[in-house]
Amino acid sequence: MNAFIDFIVRLLFDAVAMPGMLAEVALRSPLSTVIVATGSLFILGAVGVFGYSLLGALGIPLPSLGRGPGKRIE
Repeated sequence: MNAFIDFIVRLLFDAVAMPGMLAEVALRSPLSTVIVATGSLFILGAVGVFGYSLLGALGIPLPSLGRGPGKRIE
């Protein structure tokens, strides 16, 4: 049980320290800043799509992102 508690403590500590480490890496050079920003946008987009899918699966009404199956392009 002690190893489990140590694991949780280490995980929480690392999660709190991670933004500072990312900022340190991002500020080293302009290319690093672009890479970190692009990666962050990619992750944000993936989390957004997953959240939208999750809310739809739970039955929460959401705005449609497409035309739908009943409308045809003529």
